[in-house]
Amino acid sequence: MTRFFTRCILVVAVFLALGLTSCHKFSGPSVPAYIHIESISVDSLTDYSVYGASTSNITDAWVYVDDQIIGCYELPATFPVLEKGEHKVAVYGGICLDGRGSMRAPYSFYMPVEYKNMELVENQIDTLRPVVNYYPINEGVKIAKIVDFESSNPMESTAQSDTGMVRVVRAENWPASCMDYVGGVSLPAGSLDFTVAIADEFKCHKDLMGEKPLLLEMDYNTNDTVFVGIMYYEKYTLVQWPMVKVLPTDKQHDIPQVWKKIYINLGSLMHEHESADYFKVYITSDLTVSESYGQAPYSPLNEPRHYYFDNLKVLYK
Repeated sequence: MTRFFTRCILVVAVFLALGLTSCHKFSGPSVPAYIHIESISVDSLTDYSVYGASTSNITDAWVYVDDQIIGCYELPATFPVLEKGEHKVAVYGGICLDGRGSMRAPYSFYMPVEYKNMELVENQIDTLRPVVNYYPINEGVKIAKIVDFESSNPMESTAQSDTGMVRVVRAENWPASCMDYVGGVSLPAGSLDFTVAIADEFKCHKDLMGEKPLLLEMDYNTNDTVFVGIMYYEKYTLVQWPMVKVLPTDKQHDIPQVWKKIYINLGSLMHEHESADYFKVYITSDLTVSESYGQAPYSPLNEPRHYYFDNLKVLYK
């Protein structure tokens, strides 16, 4: 997927989301059929040993009728289709890239769900319950790394980190997708910070370069903001580049309880630095980097901060 194509898709998505997400029955020269989609999930039977956990945050349905797009709809949604009789309907799971509602796109690593001979009836609402799967390995998706903390802690602290990440036993009320262990960092009130990176580096080989989708999936549960970024060596210099600001999931409890998922586009930066020796994904609570985003300088919280992470995946095509 080229950058031009990606930008076009996002523009189309925003236009369609604004114009088509709130639809009501209407009459006129052509009376439409209707489709309702409450949500889209990833198949819970997905092979964990290959794809990791089946957690997802699918916010939109990208819908095609007879291979022609009719809209991108924020879920749940009921929308009209100006067709009748048997037609092929395809539904793609859509996400918000980098957690931004203005950056909507179909997720490149999920296969669409196809209804090959769907009967569309005027003024009738048909409810679809799509469950998507990842594309098969080596056919549409490759996974460079999965971090689940079940057997070890694959995160290493950097030189500027005040503390490291440890394996934490899953709390009883956390989702089963967390399995038995997650990665956790707890900081006392004050100015301490952490910066940890996935221990394994990603070499700059041809599979990771070029105009190809390359994303990080991450489950997180925090009461404080973090940045996710890429670190790399280029011309004998270590560069740490914060890419996405990830907001807290739960500030109501002493220990955060709300897990969310985010999809982060790594390729946009990596493709610009193909001469780097290698890349690592890192996470930091050091929000002084926010100054580079034109934001106010960071003031440390006056209460303890807690950060939990699980099911990190780096995927590419």
